[in-house]
Amino acid sequence: MKKYVVWILAAMLCLCACTAKTETTKPEEPEIGSGMIAGGWTVFADETVAPLPEDAQKAFDKATEQLVGVGYTPVALIGQQVVAGMNYAILCKAETITAEPETTLKVLIIYADLEGNASITNIADFVIADYTNGTTEPAEMLAGGWYAPKEFQVPNLPAEAQKAFDKASDGFVGSGIFPLALLGTQVVAGTNYAFLCRVEPVVLDPIPSIEVVIVYEDLEGNASFTSFTTVNAADFNK
Repeated sequence: MKKYVVWILAAMLCLCACTAKTETTKPEEPEIGSGMIAGGWTVFADETVAPLPEDAQKAFDKATEQLVGVGYTPVALIGQQVVAGMNYAILCKAETITAEPETTLKVLIIYADLEGNASITNIADFVIADYTNGTTEPAEMLAGGWYAPKEFQVPNLPAEAQKAFDKASDGFVGSGIFPLALLGTQVVAGTNYAFLCRVEPVVLDPIPSIEVVIVYEDLEGNASFTSFTTVNAADFNK
């Protein structure tokens, strides 16, 4: 009899242990917010703030205040990433401080910590030609590569570039295209213009992107979009 009671008690304890086992719940996947791109980088929401929003400008000024040899002028914020603080990917005009200055485009990755300190963690080349693979160029292409403008007029574009962009945009549907800066021009049988743009598809809950948009203007003044290539901030954070 005692053995029988002991067996029952053991069975009851085993049953209680099983039912009391904590149920594990799979953690929810983080929601991808508007503007989320690869690597946790996001596109700044307001294309009218140029060249940089206040927090990014403050981090840029602090990170570059001790630099010598090269002067950096911000052109646009191409991405930001929340870490223990914030990473900013800032496209800049880089100009050597020499008798014959050399001008190039660079992307500075700037880390701003929670105490307000900021530093440059990477400097990478930004090559316009890397974003023009889909450009349709006339067969009568003339000699000449891409030339950066002497001054980046941000947020306003040079008059001739604005005119070409407006003509290409006329009647274009599917996406809102907001030019941030003219990156360069290329002489062909006419002119190619490379614009850095914020592109937002006309859909519910759009995810914007930063893209290099090429506009071709022919010798008669007609203009059209010839390519769109996404600029991913994560590519420069290596």
